[in-house]
Amino acid sequence: MADTYGRPTQERERRRRATLTLGVGLLLVFFAAWYAWSYVRDGGQPEAAGATSSSSACEVDRANIPVNVYNATDREGLAAQVAAQLEGRGFDVRTVANDPKKTTVTGVGQMRYGANGARGAGVVAAHLDEPTMIEDSRRRPTVDVVLGPDHDGLVSAQQAAGREC
Repeated sequence: MADTYGRPTQERERRRRATLTLGVGLLLVFFAAWYAWSYVRDGGQPEAAGATSSSSACEVDRANIPVNVYNATDREGLAAQVAAQLEGRGFDVRTVANDPKKTTVTGVGQMRYGANGARGAGVVAAHLDEPTMIEDSRRRPTVDVVLGPDHDGLVSAQQAAGREC
């Protein structure tokens, strides 16, 4: 019902706001569920992960290799330093932190990856001085670089390029 000047009553205005709020909320829930379902359905992989337009089978676009860099040592800032170097070499560094598994890592470090990230792990490993390769059950193509106490830095870009194939 409208008042004398043709404006809607407070009751009608309250119902209109509630309907609009509910509609926007339902749209947000729908799109969040749709995004989550598409991520689960594709196994968490980007559509063109690891694909290149090059004719060489050895070349991999480093920007399509998601990398997490973890520090398993007492050296402060080591993961950030290595992450910056890997980004400088074209890798897609996503997470930089201390090792979330809190395992005791020996040697140069570990390379943790799933079946979908095996090729990318090989490319990233070429930049380190022989890390221990550990394949786990993850479905994502993400590669975890876990730095150990014997890590002295990345190998030269020229050495890495020769070892990527």
